[in-house]
Amino acid sequence: MARDRKIVPISSSADTAVASFDPNRPSHLPSPLMPVRKQAVDFLKSALTTLFDNADDSLFEMADRAGNNNEQTLFFEAMRAVRLQRHKITKDCCHGLMRELEALNQEAERVVPASIHNFELDTLSLVQPDELEETVALDSMIGRAVTRNQGSLSHLSIRFNSLVKRRVDDQDLPIGPAMLSRVFVDTLAELQLDIKVRLIIFKLFERYVFNQLDGFYDEINKQLILSGVLPDLKSTAGRQAAARMTGANAAAGQQGHGPAQAGGQGSAEHQQVLSMFSELIGNWRHASGDAALSSMGSPSTQPLRSNELLGMLADLSSSDFLSTDVAGYDGEEFIPRQDMRSQINQLLRRQREQSGQTRALERVDDDVISLVSMLFDFILDDPELPSAVKAMIGRLQLPILRVAIADKRFFSQSSHPARRLLNELARSTVGWTDHDDLRRDQLHSLLDSIVQRLLDQPEPDPELFASLHTELAGFVNVERRRSERLEQRTRDAEEGKARIEAARSQVALTLNGLLMGKTLPVFAVDLLRDTWSQVMQMTCLREGPDSAAWRSVKQVAEQLLESIEPLAGQPTAERERMNERVRQAVADGLQLIGLRAEQGAPLIVRLQQLQQLCLLPPTPVAGQTSGSALVQEPSVDAASRLVAAEPAPAGYVVAKSDSLEQLKDAGHNPGASVSIATTPAELTEVTRIRVDAPVIEAEIVQPEPELVGDLPDIKAAAWVGALHTGSWFELATATEDPPQRCKLAAVISFSGKYIFVNRSGVKVAEFSANTLAQHYEQGLVRLLDDNQLFDRALESVIGNLRRLQADKN
Repeated sequence: MARDRKIVPISSSADTAVASFDPNRPSHLPSPLMPVRKQAVDFLKSALTTLFDNADDSLFEMADRAGNNNEQTLFFEAMRAVRLQRHKITKDCCHGLMRELEALNQEAERVVPASIHNFELDTLSLVQPDELEETVALDSMIGRAVTRNQGSLSHLSIRFNSLVKRRVDDQDLPIGPAMLSRVFVDTLAELQLDIKVRLIIFKLFERYVFNQLDGFYDEINKQLILSGVLPDLKSTAGRQAAARMTGANAAAGQQGHGPAQAGGQGSAEHQQVLSMFSELIGNWRHASGDAALSSMGSPSTQPLRSNELLGMLADLSSSDFLSTDVAGYDGEEFIPRQDMRSQINQLLRRQREQSGQTRALERVDDDVISLVSMLFDFILDDPELPSAVKAMIGRLQLPILRVAIADKRFFSQSSHPARRLLNELARSTVGWTDHDDLRRDQLHSLLDSIVQRLLDQPEPDPELFASLHTELAGFVNVERRRSERLEQRTRDAEEGKARIEAARSQVALTLNGLLMGKTLPVFAVDLLRDTWSQVMQMTCLREGPDSAAWRSVKQVAEQLLESIEPLAGQPTAERERMNERVRQAVADGLQLIGLRAEQGAPLIVRLQQLQQLCLLPPTPVAGQTSGSALVQEPSVDAASRLVAAEPAPAGYVVAKSDSLEQLKDAGHNPGASVSIATTPAELTEVTRIRVDAPVIEAEIVQPEPELVGDLPDIKAAAWVGALHTGSWFELATATEDPPQRCKLAAVISFSGKYIFVNRSGVKVAEFSANTLAQHYEQGLVRLLDDNQLFDRALESVIGNLRRLQADKN
């Protein structure tokens, strides 16, 4: 639980941490854990640095949106405090993490403080809504991180236990989400920040620390495997995890049935946890005009025990709770809204009329009914859920109410089977849309079957929820593996396409830069454009644009052009050596793209003729008093080709032409084989063209400019920059077509394209970063919150209750 800000300790937790732990002293950890400690501290330091780098922007944005001067001042003061203390907080957190790691192998008994999401029974009367809201937020954060990384954390716990003296599990694993949160919260408490600021920073902690844990845990497990720590853990971990789950389910079953048999009171701890909602719920009940269903201490009213209430609810069906005047309708799906409080009130009135005895609910059961009602109100209004999902969840209100009354751990235990089933149901259907035809969807059929089985069970049974969750999770995992294979093929195809486009772009930029503005023999232009470009593209794909091989093929293109230019003071012998190197390099390149020697020989011979012609002294051409044997023609299209006329007795004369079309009109076939002169002396005239347009048309792939300034605004830029693969989105179009839901499958490094797929893994859209930011500005794309549904609902309910209390005060 967070520390009361009115209590100032003599020695702060951070100071105690630093005083009791020296990071430079010799470590007691086993050698395989030494690199793990360094990796963990480096990770936490880097993640916290990123968090605080972004904290200023988030707090400034909140200050900018503040409703009054006091609230604005609050955020500005928090900005200053965080900015001044960020380095100390980061340092103290790293020291705290090292201290927890070192304690694993120390002889002294290690005292593990209560988890931040547990409540101290002797201070319940002091608990304020701020602490309650903070606890719920932190518990939800930890639950999401643990759920995502359950397998990795299980492996880490087993590997740590094989190395250290103390027994650890997922909750007190020093690098686990729960312990990382505790270290951070304890250190942050020194700033004595307002609850609004703390919640913002906790959200940043989840984004920049918890959301990076997936890869971090994978690295730690790999590091331990390389160190020889249980490298064949997979099957062992599975058996141990199964054993733990079996034991936990058995214990849950015993505890779950115990309250029903003993009047439904449950354990004292969970009862008192729930009682902390009482004041907030009372304010809500007063604001909404709802009368309490509990006796509120009236001596003339007999209390209705939880097991009696469950007996009353067992005789009801879900349809008995439907209120037709509030049931929504969307497409072909009814969204049932159940007015539970009024229905239970009618049951109590009917019982009073029959027995003549006034009965009322116990306060804790009354609060449970209110909480379940508010939770389902949030869920059925949640824009993240499609109508088909709301229709299914709406039917679960009565089974959930029965479980919540029988097992008060439902609200305080994030791993409760009923909560896990709700979360899995929402997560598995995030890709559904209101216009989907789900009649043949296997997942829809399974979910419909699950809901019906829960409705058919009149008694609250947490084990049934656990069994159904296992069944649903197994089906979803099979479907996910199938879609992931298709997603991987989509990513590979897009990556390959982007690599080819990037290579083609690089070749186009290089060759167009070499040829533009020059007057060259048509054959040389064709050779570089049609043949050598393929060699350059292949090299760029294989070796990359920064490789020595790429520089080599680029140099060959430059030297080829130099070799067909007249001598300009260069010694003939030196030019001949260069010519020979160029021809050999061209011959090697032709083999690289699959041309056999006999196929490439005509090109090499023709190149040799041009090169040797340039070594001859200038000789006048008929009609000219002086000049080169290479005749310049007016600027023409770069597609013109070198074409031989019909062989003449005097030798081989190259026809002069202004364009390819004129050659065609003259009866020449540019694609036909031509005879080749046997000696350079026979080549008397060559057509040259001036290249004024690009010879290779290709989409020029260049890095996009940063999303600032005149481009989409900085908020849109930050939104795009924070996206990560695996997130779900709702995409709309400028037309009236219904929006579609899709997942970000890949961000292609070569092109910067964002690739989106549907829930089957098929590509449905691609955007550049700028286009995606523009869509965000126009409201055409929306990030879906696919975090755990129940936790999201509980956070919202607590926030609404807290605002009601603030308005009242």
